[in-house]
Amino acid sequence: MPGKILLALPLAVVSCLVLIAEPVELQQVRGVSARDGDTIVAELHDGGRGEVRYASINAPGLGQCLGPEAKQCNEALTKDLWLELDPTDGGYQEVRDRLLAHVFLRLERSQTSSIEVQLVAEGCARLDVIDPNDTQLSQEKDFDVRYADWLVAAQLEAARSRNGWWGQCDDYGDSEVMIAAIKQWSDDEVVYILNRGDEEVDLEAGWKLSDGSGSPRNTLDFGQELAGQCILPAGGLLRVHSGPVSTGRGGEHTACGEQIIDFHWTGHKIWDNGKDEAWLYRPDGTVAYRYSYPLDWD
Repeated sequence: MPGKILLALPLAVVSCLVLIAEPVELQQVRGVSARDGDTIVAELHDGGRGEVRYASINAPGLGQCLGPEAKQCNEALTKDLWLELDPTDGGYQEVRDRLLAHVFLRLERSQTSSIEVQLVAEGCARLDVIDPNDTQLSQEKDFDVRYADWLVAAQLEAARSRNGWWGQCDDYGDSEVMIAAIKQWSDDEVVYILNRGDEEVDLEAGWKLSDGSGSPRNTLDFGQELAGQCILPAGGLLRVHSGPVSTGRGGEHTACGEQIIDFHWTGHKIWDNGKDEAWLYRPDGTVAYRYSYPLDWD
């Protein structure tokens, strides 16, 4: 069952993302029904009916864990809606014959009116940016990342509170220290690591982060990078940066013990835009968390 929708999200915990050029005019539609957790049937502006797929997120399929509940979350929001469609080559981008859109509850673009944000905050869907394009990013035209900062903020809070999928379906739901999101695009890649437990964690004790390759070049050993104890407090957020923004800053970090710690890993890009996974290891070598993208949901 849908719970209380999170209406105010702490954007301060999200690093600055690429600003996207002024989007197209919103189009009003009437939502008819939810197909599943991330797609609706709507009466479109031309009078016809069509399926609308929400951009930048993914929800479990109906036959997967939380799938029926995700559909119910979406159904509760299906009403008069406003679409921001993606103009691509003079037309509209389609996914499996469905219109791809950012969808809003009101004639405004905001966190509180974004359906995608509401669903992610509930834990009924997750951030799922598909193949971000570096060329389009440099031209401020990548449609999928337009509101990704709002979605990251919503996902951090959902993961912290174990809302929806994070509490019921996550294979690592018992892990107190976990990877809540990855921003794998732009010159500032970010891995968001949450300590959602009641005890502080000493990162210098031997915590490690690695990409899917597991190569030494793409493995961060905090014990080797930190000089002395570095505490991530209970409820704290560690943002691990990589890419050009961190060039010449390897090992640099903000004050340990704060609720938000920024750590600069390397000037190299670590995370593949299209497909990758991140592994977080405890000091004893056991896996604390595995985070992969894109999601393999229906």
